[in-house]
Amino acid sequence: MKVRRKVLLYLLGPIVIASLATDALASCPGFDQGPPCQEYWRSDAVFIGLVTRVVRTPNYESPDFFGPYATSTVYITVQEAFKGVEEPSVVLELDHCGFFFNEGERYLVYARRNHNKLDVRHRNTRTRLLSEAAEDLEYIRGLSSAEPGARVFGQVTQLTRIIKKETSHLSEPLPNIKVSIVGKDERREVVTDSEGRYEFKRLKAGTYRVHAEVPAYLKHEERPLRVKGPECVPVNISAMRTAEIAGRVLDPDGKPVANVPITLVSADASLEDILAEVVNGKNIWSLSYTNEQGSYSFSHLPPGRYFLLINRGEFERSRGTENTRALPRLFYPGVSDLGGAKVILINKDQEPQEYNFHLPVFLFRAGRDQ
Repeated sequence: MKVRRKVLLYLLGPIVIASLATDALASCPGFDQGPPCQEYWRSDAVFIGLVTRVVRTPNYESPDFFGPYATSTVYITVQEAFKGVEEPSVVLELDHCGFFFNEGERYLVYARRNHNKLDVRHRNTRTRLLSEAAEDLEYIRGLSSAEPGARVFGQVTQLTRIIKKETSHLSEPLPNIKVSIVGKDERREVVTDSEGRYEFKRLKAGTYRVHAEVPAYLKHEERPLRVKGPECVPVNISAMRTAEIAGRVLDPDGKPVANVPITLVSADASLEDILAEVVNGKNIWSLSYTNEQGSYSFSHLPPGRYFLLINRGEFERSRGTENTRALPRLFYPGVSDLGGAKVILINKDQEPQEYNFHLPVFLFRAGRDQ
């Protein structure tokens, strides 16, 4: 059986191998790649190389033969070294999360040292075909004449939750926002441009904090930023709206009710849309479930008019418990018809307040007895 599978893979060639490798690499951990001025300094070795040979070692214990734990040995002739490489050639021993090199191709390689060996891991490297590395080469070859110190830059945006069919988020740049960077012996300020972008140059090595003076109805996280030297560090600031709708679901005795499905909908939508069921396998409104304390919340809300519903439709009821599934559809503050529902009005300066459902005695008991 193994021999037949080997022959089949040999006949089908690199298409099958590439497909299996792609499936295996999908499970490999990674992080967001930064620009060349960041990844160059993150890497232990950077060079241009020609891949002269690739030996892919199958995993004989795997039903897929070449995956998902196949390894490879990559032989590379170094054509131009920028940092971390002195030898004329490099041999990379890569596991199943290794970058997928092809014989005969030229690459700009960003590598890190792993147990004193160079490693190029998929989704953890900016390695790319040399034909696609113009931006990288422009930065690397310009280092000799570059300004001293580090550069911190980014964009300030407002991230707004859109409550309508297909709940999503809208990101908008924030112009004319004062951004400050504060270190041990330094403080600087700039103002964002029309696209919300800012930049600080010639920074000394050290620890800094970046703060944006956003409007009072917005907030953003601040984290310490470590600058090591002549590098760049992108710091994008996403300011979120502070407005939220939150509360609890309580039984007639004032005890919390867990796992109750709460749906937030636009009060300006049609009745048909408000009560619409799942579309393409997705709930089309924002959905939350109460926790063990009976609490729920919907955060980062834009100004608008909203309804809250318990057990809005069949999807919500199907996900509930035996107790909560028996609850009828209820509009806040606890009515069964839309005409008696209370509209919750949110404006940009909204003060926090709770919107609690107090389940009527006869409804809750009837639900428990069914």
